[in-house]
Amino acid sequence: MTNKRILTIGILAHVDAGKTSITESLLHHSGATKSLGSVDKGSAITDDLAMEKSRGISIKSSSVNFTWENIEFQLVDTPGHVDFSAEVDRSLSILDGVVLVVSAKEGVQAHTLNLWESLVERKLPVIIVFNKIDRDGVNIEKVFIDFQKDLGAKLFALNYPDISIPDNPLVLPFTNCRNHIDETIIDKSLENLAECDESFFAQYLEGNTSDLEQILENGKQKIKTGALYGSLFASAKLGLGIEELLNSISTLIPQIKNYYSSTSVKVFKITFDEKKGRLAYVKSYGGILKSKDRIRSQQLDKEIKINQIYKQHLGNLVQVSELNPGEIGVVTTSDIILSGDVLGTETIEDQYSKISEAVLGIQVVAKEEKDYQKLGEALEILNIEDPVLDFKWYKEEKEFHLKILGPIQTEVLQENLTLRWGIEAEFLKPKVIYKETPSKSAEGYVRYWMPKPCWAIMTFLIEPAPLGSGVSFTSKVRTSDISTKYINEVKRAIPWSLKQGIHGYEVTDISITLIEGSEHTVHSNPGDFLLATPMGILRGLENAGTDLLEPMYAFDIKANQEFLGPISSDLSQMGAQINPPVFENDFFTLGGKVSVAAAMDYSIKFNATTSGKGRLKLTLDGYQKTTTTE
Repeated sequence: MTNKRILTIGILAHVDAGKTSITESLLHHSGATKSLGSVDKGSAITDDLAMEKSRGISIKSSSVNFTWENIEFQLVDTPGHVDFSAEVDRSLSILDGVVLVVSAKEGVQAHTLNLWESLVERKLPVIIVFNKIDRDGVNIEKVFIDFQKDLGAKLFALNYPDISIPDNPLVLPFTNCRNHIDETIIDKSLENLAECDESFFAQYLEGNTSDLEQILENGKQKIKTGALYGSLFASAKLGLGIEELLNSISTLIPQIKNYYSSTSVKVFKITFDEKKGRLAYVKSYGGILKSKDRIRSQQLDKEIKINQIYKQHLGNLVQVSELNPGEIGVVTTSDIILSGDVLGTETIEDQYSKISEAVLGIQVVAKEEKDYQKLGEALEILNIEDPVLDFKWYKEEKEFHLKILGPIQTEVLQENLTLRWGIEAEFLKPKVIYKETPSKSAEGYVRYWMPKPCWAIMTFLIEPAPLGSGVSFTSKVRTSDISTKYINEVKRAIPWSLKQGIHGYEVTDISITLIEGSEHTVHSNPGDFLLATPMGILRGLENAGTDLLEPMYAFDIKANQEFLGPISSDLSQMGAQINPPVFENDFFTLGGKVSVAAAMDYSIKFNATTSGKGRLKLTLDGYQKTTTTE
């Protein structure tokens, strides 16, 4: 077992903040690469897909290793576009800490807010990097203050950007900032430290801020406890702030808590390789996993055999004999394991909110009839790689349906099908994915007793429940009529009984009560109740009828006041519920709710209206009843 300290660090950002450039700079500065990779030139190690090179954006998460100060870093570069949020979600589940990159030019953007909410929920240590300080028109004080205000975070600047000579920007270590002690960034950092450090508070009130070495140490201690967030100014393009970032993640992000004593592995990603087949990306949380080991898959509920183990090295897979605690690796096995599986007996949960949820459905059609079967098989593989697609193959209708997050994802899927399988496919216009809820109370009766031996007789009471309440189930049947072991099978069947209502959508906001029923002492078995439950519930839904629920977005807009009129007009035309605007200096912020159907293409119009200088954040915010008919 290695004694080297191992940290898994994620690089997160809104698209075009310079995230991949930061990653490449870290690799180069640490000595892991001889030359600096470039996104623009298509030479970035972490963007190895042809689509990533041609588009200049990250589409999938990728991991690279480097060593700094005797720490092995596993750096996970994640996509910055909101359409690939599922990739980020999967990566977040295995991180020890995060570097959040913000463009010093554009400042806090919509996806920055999405990412921040997930980081706070997971309580992950975060270092903020304000990148691109070399860009024309950068307002370093504004981006620093806006970040704190918009995200509710107290920052402590670990360095200071001197851009007084635009053609020769510099970053100064905190301890060299005596001449900038009254500047907004340093002053606000000291104020934030005083608010959470009693020992420094009195010094701060007295103006005793000369000992910058001690102040920095105090600041670092508060960053380690989570009372403050460390921030750095950088230019990946010029190599500024990169060494400070390496030192900061080495000293300020704590080692993972104790590992399990038994072998425990989490599967966080699945891909397919032309030569190696299905590859499972895993992180070890305890013990030593060796090739040829047999280990229990919790999803499959059986033992599986690990065939080969690989580790990534600068974009290539290198075969190894074992995986130690904390290490990320890639394993192959003959069994069909999926993302989210846990190998071993320990419980490794990840019950956190998703950054973005799919509320759009799309039909995929092969342009050539001969590619129908091939397209279905390709989409099945893509669904394994990204389960959020929730691929459905309706064989009687010969239709393929996916769930998507946005139009860029559709373009990438289309290109993926062409490059990997040579399939030309058409993606029809996206449709909103509704949900269903009972219109009224009704009963659903099922008698499953032929052919014998089988017996399950039940009556369900189906009732509408309050919006947002989800699904509830209770049983009022005596255990002398239906025993507990069969009631448990009914409970187990409830989730998939509600996958499709009478309009074909998932059913929610429903109360289900088992009011009558019986078992047979000879003929009944658990499978009877498992099969009968969906039939009884569907009959209840048919008798009750269902109303459609449409998904709603909560919107958060920030833009210059000159755009308030046209933006308000657009929102009114979409039937949005608009809160009163809040004004500050030349800007306004505006919140409210709007239906997904109405706002599906609004981001394009919003960017055109504001010339790309406004911020629009759309977050799924529950469902409301609608009179819309399909």
